[in-house]
Amino acid sequence: MESSLEKQLVELYLAGADIIGEGLPAPLNRPRAGALETFNLLGIPPRGSGYGDRYHYTDLRNLFQQEYERYFTPSYPSAALAMPETEGERLSLLNGFCTSEQPLTRSENGVIFGSLAAAAKAYPELVERYYNQLAESQGDAVSALNTVFAQDGAFVYVPQGVRAERPFVISFSYYSEGESLAGFARNLFVFESGSRAQVVIENRSASDETYFDCQVREVFAAEDARADIVELFRMNGRSSIVSGSFTEQQASSRVHTLSVGLEGRLIRGDQHVALKGRGAENHTDGLMLSGAGQHIDFTTDIRHISRDCTSYEVFKGIASDGGTGVFSGRIYVAQDAQKTQAYQQSNNLLLGDGAHIYAKPQLEIYADDVKCSHGATVGQLSEEAVYYMRQRGIPEQTARRLQMAGFINQVVERTPVEGLTERIERLAADKIERM
Repeated sequence: MESSLEKQLVELYLAGADIIGEGLPAPLNRPRAGALETFNLLGIPPRGSGYGDRYHYTDLRNLFQQEYERYFTPSYPSAALAMPETEGERLSLLNGFCTSEQPLTRSENGVIFGSLAAAAKAYPELVERYYNQLAESQGDAVSALNTVFAQDGAFVYVPQGVRAERPFVISFSYYSEGESLAGFARNLFVFESGSRAQVVIENRSASDETYFDCQVREVFAAEDARADIVELFRMNGRSSIVSGSFTEQQASSRVHTLSVGLEGRLIRGDQHVALKGRGAENHTDGLMLSGAGQHIDFTTDIRHISRDCTSYEVFKGIASDGGTGVFSGRIYVAQDAQKTQAYQQSNNLLLGDGAHIYAKPQLEIYADDVKCSHGATVGQLSEEAVYYMRQRGIPEQTARRLQMAGFINQVVERTPVEGLTERIERLAADKIERM
């Protein structure tokens, strides 16, 4: 390997292995050794061709080379504790550990929601049936590293035929006092056949210190399940997150995911989707607003394995001077995935000469009876439109902000969780005003 970075991370784990696994059940501890081998074999993704083109525009090695403190036991400073801002069934985690007074609940209809560590203790067979099944088979060294260090996160289980009436709202807060911290949160969502559920994930900073979270999410949607997931990234300007999501869908299931990148030094959001059952439908959307000193990278890999499946991707990005945005999306259609319909679109705006956005749509098709399209644009605000708006008495800055709000509206109005659209509009408007 090109440096001792991997060795340092392995030594960090080995030094704290007893503490990391202490009190945790087998479903979380058993995969660690294999994940450590995978991490050693693959290494932290370099920028360029080492991982194909997946990390061509985003260099994670610099991020991992920084020195972080890593606490393997939870601490809950009162100044950092905050409840999620969205209404619903709530779960709060601080620096990767559950802080809720009741870490796990089971409703009369069989819905289980709460801490992943608590769920693995209470329902070990259920958690072990799903945990690390997708991340191990589809992931890379980053997801393997999460498996090595993961101690807690969020768990959602919705039984067959059950409709969850309120969204599951999960808040990840990051807090430190005078030191840089790293965390490895792990989430597992299971939606059984015919179930209905919505999930909101909020990533936010509770202090001004540097924090890095390496986060992994596994989502299982059984036959005819419906799941909507919205993830908000709102960290401080010194903090970063690398989030890998792995979704497996069975026949006639429908999953809609929206990622909203607002604040943070580096945000990397990976979406891996496998459509394995006939008639499965997936919507993967994203919004990135990258200001000065920010790097936001949304990467998707939608794999059509079974026939008659559909996928839709809509991504919008805006970068101001000193900001960088990346969209890289692959649609893969297997030989047996006939009658596939896949749509992918990435549209982006640059607000200055120092702004950068890289868009790379990709199609890889091995079936002959499909309807697939992709496209990407990178442009600027219409000065002609600004001129005409000014002629009607609208101040120049207001005219530009209105144009930007209209530009991102296609994604915002597709927000799948009821009641969240207006909040995302407000957050986006606030960010646009500062770009």
